[in-house]
Amino acid sequence: MSAPEDDFNRIDKLLNPEAVAVVGASNTKGKVGNIIFEGLRRSKARLYAVNPHEEVISGHKSYAQIEDLPGRVDVAVITVRAEQAVDIAEQCGRKAIDNLIIVAGGFSEAGEPGKVLEARLKAIPAGYGSRILGPNSLGVFVPENSFDTIFVEHGDRALSEGGGIAFISQSGSVGVEALGLASNTGFPLRAFIGLGNKIDLGELDFLTYFGADHKTDCIALYVENVEQGRRFLEEARQVSRRKPVIALKAGRTPTGASAVSSHTGKLAGSDRVVSGAFRQYGIQRAFDDEELCDAAKTLSYLPPATGNRVAVITGAGGFGVMCADYIETDHPRARLRMAELSDRTLARIREKAPPFASCHNPVDLTAAMTNEMFVHALRALLRDDEVDVVICITFFAPHAITDTLIDLMARAIRNSGKPVIVFTEYGPFTDTYLKEFYKKGMIGFPSLTRTVRAARFLVERGRILTALKGQS
Repeated sequence: MSAPEDDFNRIDKLLNPEAVAVVGASNTKGKVGNIIFEGLRRSKARLYAVNPHEEVISGHKSYAQIEDLPGRVDVAVITVRAEQAVDIAEQCGRKAIDNLIIVAGGFSEAGEPGKVLEARLKAIPAGYGSRILGPNSLGVFVPENSFDTIFVEHGDRALSEGGGIAFISQSGSVGVEALGLASNTGFPLRAFIGLGNKIDLGELDFLTYFGADHKTDCIALYVENVEQGRRFLEEARQVSRRKPVIALKAGRTPTGASAVSSHTGKLAGSDRVVSGAFRQYGIQRAFDDEELCDAAKTLSYLPPATGNRVAVITGAGGFGVMCADYIETDHPRARLRMAELSDRTLARIREKAPPFASCHNPVDLTAAMTNEMFVHALRALLRDDEVDVVICITFFAPHAITDTLIDLMARAIRNSGKPVIVFTEYGPFTDTYLKEFYKKGMIGFPSLTRTVRAARFLVERGRILTALKGQS
């Protein structure tokens, strides 16, 4: 068995390769081999094309076979169909290529013939030492070095600034569609990993890698079945001490579990057992793709809450009332309560609030508020020891509120040590405003339910850290 350091270095080569070969690279627009090859031309890696039917592909010499490649290759992306992919993978093993990404489907999920092909693939890591991602995998996307093997639309331009979230998905479509939507308002992606059928590299390998990776501050997983369950949970507990781990485990119902078997060729376990194990080992559970992305974004950007007391500031009283209702409604994830503001805080808010404003929690400054009033009240709430989380209901419709408010809020929040979550709606411009908040280091959502849910993620995270400190 290889040492942990060797495993880390091997996966590091997968995500940060110096040399990459695309088997099945093509000049034909729309073919998978063409899309992947063209995408990889933006990366920093030395790029090789392998195709016996082409001499030159996009200005690169095309090699007839793997054996002809000059020098060492860190990653081979195999884009040919399943039957050919197995033979090519064996050739890559003989060439001592460290990592193989196999795009083709048609393996265990396709019945008995596919299972036979998959069995041959499984022998390659043991026989040659090459590690396999897939088959039936979209591969990887690492914004930092523009290494991208995904051949479908996935918001890559919107995600190009990178960030700290490692997103590991057994389903390629779930991963890329979720990220594409999340990127509309900003999403700090460290890396995307498409596990596919995970005959070799799986969730445990990447949990361990990103758990040790200093550039990763949050790990999000979509899984339908978990390999090496006990080891995975033990590793998750260790990683959760350092950074949040969120998992969306699909197949919760009998029909969903049956669909998992059809999709992956593997059985899903008892959902009740899964939920209990996740709680015990410090994994925060999401129940759909939106929740997974919201949780990851929130936990990546904001500190955990030290308590469950929430203060709300708004210029629209009705939204303040609804927000209070959501906060005080019991929820199995984490119970929240409205903070009781101190007399000093109330006095500070009244200094600049309109005379008809409600300065108790939720703080309603009314539509007469100005940028100065809003930020003054925000600072007062952040200084109150009875407040653990602040929710800002921030609208730009009032005539005295301008876009400058975003900068002013960012300055007020900076170095406060308390999590602040923004809710805003502004018709067709909502995503634009949320993206501006994100650029200034603030997390925002376009609905009250998602905003309050984000507060629950932070309270839950705080309780997980407290519980893990009490465990050996």
